[in-house]
Amino acid sequence: MNFVFDNERPIYIQLVEQFKIYIVSGKIGPGERLPSVRDMAISLKVNPNTLQRALMELEEDGFIYTERTNGKFVTNNREL
Repeated sequence: MNFVFDNERPIYIQLVEQFKIYIVSGKIGPGERLPSVRDMAISLKVNPNTLQRALMELEEDGFIYTERTNGKFVTNNREL
């Protein structure tokens, strides 16, 4: 994942937008397991708390879901 951030807007909002684009376009497929928050934060060069905030918003919007002890996954709901 290569995200380019704009300093004019909050990073977590940009993360949410980029993840939605990746999910809708199929770059991240339905049912695909996301890397851990720590691993993604390192690769994206963002604070883990910022990434966690973005992931919480994505989960509230139904784009991802959490399986306890297994991690976060992209929804299989293609209607989104």
